[in-house]
Amino acid sequence: MKTKAILIFCMLCSVTSVAFSQSEASPIRAKRFVYMGPDKKNQKIIGRYNNCHFRIDLSFYAMKHGNGAKDFTAIFGVRSNSMMSNDDIEISVLKKWVDNPLYDDKEDRVYFVQIKNKTDQTIYIDRKYCFRLDSDGSKRYYYDPEKESDSLSVSRMIVIPPHGMSNLTDYRWRIHQNGQYAEIIEYPEDFLWNINAVGITEGYLGYGETKRFSEENSPYYRSILIAYSKQEDFSTYSLAMVNFYIREIVGMYFPETYSNGRLYESQLIGDNDYSITSWIPLY
Repeated sequence: MKTKAILIFCMLCSVTSVAFSQSEASPIRAKRFVYMGPDKKNQKIIGRYNNCHFRIDLSFYAMKHGNGAKDFTAIFGVRSNSMMSNDDIEISVLKKWVDNPLYDDKEDRVYFVQIKNKTDQTIYIDRKYCFRLDSDGSKRYYYDPEKESDSLSVSRMIVIPPHGMSNLTDYRWRIHQNGQYAEIIEYPEDFLWNINAVGITEGYLGYGETKRFSEENSPYYRSILIAYSKQEDFSTYSLAMVNFYIREIVGMYFPETYSNGRLYESQLIGDNDYSITSWIPLY
């Protein structure tokens, strides 16, 4: 446990230098970093996201196993070196079904990263220093200073009261031109992945076939880093990082269906509230 804590500390130090290397981030360099190690619940929480495996009932489609797949669904897991729970905060990935902004008869499945304040003090999250990092090295910050003057922009600071909860992002939009299209103002987590970068081509999997990966040989990774403090001025701050990976790819269309307030599992056995999936077509 001590060795793992040291490895996580080194990893966070490395990510800290990346996160705050920008010239605009220079004011935080003078502030004090406080390392918070994982608590006893950390591995149990991580395990919740690694227990769902697809078992497909191919007879539902009256198709033969082995036909070349044209659609691929990735199931994400959480790597064991993630920080999802310490003495200050607990991080969860929530799966929700929400109304589509344009179509009343259609619902979308989205994900939210939720942070719970476990302390008796207020916790502040500065989204200017929170970001998502993908396998290809691309980095997306959760706050865009260029939209600071927009009344509907994403706020920079998240304030979580003692024992309260808040999402790292929300899902907000506004409709334009008499309902012709929706402008997304704030996105939830999408867990999109690059099918070409993963190396998927025609014949990669037969219809309904599954390919599994370990943390070490996964073709795709994603990390989310959260910077937080118990001081409003961020005179001290801590970091928590959750590392996701594709642990399973299924050769079929996203196998969850939802209608009239009910999740149907005729296509999928083994799904649960902690399963994280994302579908991409081959063409």
